[in-house]
Amino acid sequence: MNARPSLSVMFFSGSVPADRTDRYRLVHDAAAAADRLGYEAIWLPERHFDVFGGLFPNPSVLAAALAGTTKRCHLRAGSVVAPLHDPIRIAEEWSVVDNLSGGGRIGLSIGSGWNTNDFVLAPDRYETRVADSRDSVAELRALWAGRRVTRRNGSGRTVEVAIQPAPLSGELPLWMTASGNPDTFTAAGRLGTNLLTHLLGQDLGELAGKIKLYRDARATAGHDPDSGRVTLMLHTLATADDAQAWTAARAPLRSYLRSALELELRASAGGGRVSGGRRIAVPALSDAVVEELLDERTRRFFDDASLLGAVPKCLAMLEAVAAAGVDEVACLIDFGPSRQLVLDSLNRLAPLARPDVEGAVNVGTP
Repeated sequence: MNARPSLSVMFFSGSVPADRTDRYRLVHDAAAAADRLGYEAIWLPERHFDVFGGLFPNPSVLAAALAGTTKRCHLRAGSVVAPLHDPIRIAEEWSVVDNLSGGGRIGLSIGSGWNTNDFVLAPDRYETRVADSRDSVAELRALWAGRRVTRRNGSGRTVEVAIQPAPLSGELPLWMTASGNPDTFTAAGRLGTNLLTHLLGQDLGELAGKIKLYRDARATAGHDPDSGRVTLMLHTLATADDAQAWTAARAPLRSYLRSALELELRASAGGGRVSGGRRIAVPALSDAVVEELLDERTRRFFDDASLLGAVPKCLAMLEAVAAAGVDEVACLIDFGPSRQLVLDSLNRLAPLARPDVEGAVNVGTP
């Protein structure tokens, strides 16, 4: 059984607010709190063309902004949709962030993408996106190590290029994003990357089995099976008691799940796949059935798949995910609760992130 997982902060939904004055206030404030309170990392996603997640079209741009306002927290992409970009460009951008942050503070999780509309940026790569994302791992490592890669230039000649500026860090920490497909867990193990996953569409028992596949694949490929890092995204809001958490989180969580469901249905209707690589038929469900389904999903998330509630409930969940093989929990905080509740939550959970941080308990919390 793992020791209690470390805690990080994750952004993911980031619906674009109508108020244009400071759309990134929560990002900046939560990042500052995470850096001060001892959280391990700040995870930033890549999302495109939808209000749901619309604040995050490029994680490297936002990480560069946070590099100047944080001192300790790692800055990670969760995830870079690798098939949308040339690995050279990914490595260049994150080398800049590595330099801006002083070195040793960045990491990337590589995702294959699933939303067909995202691939207006690279329409010819949708069908090969899984293979492309896995192939990018070796090239990213090579570029980060200063090696040259071959490309065709504007005049049709084959040339070799290396990235500039050179990164400060000697190694590029890489994760692979797995949405539930066991093959992705195995591929991450075989490639020797870390692993980023969630509990949408899988429970802890299923996740434990897939983590075992990951560890076994690492061992078979000659990697240390214990050194790979498993990071789990969990919706997070720690409050004074469980009832307050349910009251505060129910409506935004339900709205979040509705937005996620509608996004997947739109992707499916457009001929694409949904998260995890599955194809689904658009169901002919009545509004009443949809509402009932959302109520059930919301309650399940609150009870069994989140850090929503008082600190003892959150601690019990952390112990459960540790038993499943999780090393780090990425606390998804921007699913809808108010800014003040989110910051209070980070303060309440700080002793679980770093118990040695003096003054972390309930700093500024009523």
